[in-house]
Amino acid sequence: MESALIVSGEKALPALTSLLKGCGCSKTVTAASAGEARRKMMELSLSLVLINAPLPDEFGSDLAASLADATTAGIILVAPAVQAADVALPLENLGVFVLEKPISRSALAQAVRLISVSRRRIAQLQKKNAELLQKLDDTRLACRAKCLLVERLHLTEDEAHHCLERRAMDLRVSRREAALTVIRQYED
Repeated sequence: MESALIVSGEKALPALTSLLKGCGCSKTVTAASAGEARRKMMELSLSLVLINAPLPDEFGSDLAASLADATTAGIILVAPAVQAADVALPLENLGVFVLEKPISRSALAQAVRLISVSRRRIAQLQKKNAELLQKLDDTRLACRAKCLLVERLHLTEDEAHHCLERRAMDLRVSRREAALTVIRQYED
């Protein structure tokens, strides 16, 4: 983890900062309340948020839920054992790790590693998703261009396909660019 936000009351900040630095978080930013944490998350791009509940202005579960919805940061909520059991299920469904107090260095290190691995996996899936969406968009454009060629030039679908491929090769552009050229030419 590169950077982390620690949201906690003033007393626990030094200990939590030390724990996170021991887990490999090189840069830590602190916030003393949920409101301050929300402002900092809008300003900064952080990879981890550690919330030490309860906070001065709210318990911390609402903050965890809103950050899980608004950011891709990994989120850990540390709560007293009695309350941790109550908030665990709804927050874990949102992707928030819930740890019971007192936390050990090893438990926190394991949670940070799991979040790091999960974030890398999600990044890979997002990249693959973006590539697939681009291919889908390219296919839609090609289909639209072929339909225009069929409609305007009275070609068969196969002839329109070959015409589009030929244009791409002749102009030395991608099939997408050839499709966009056809669409611009015949869509008026």
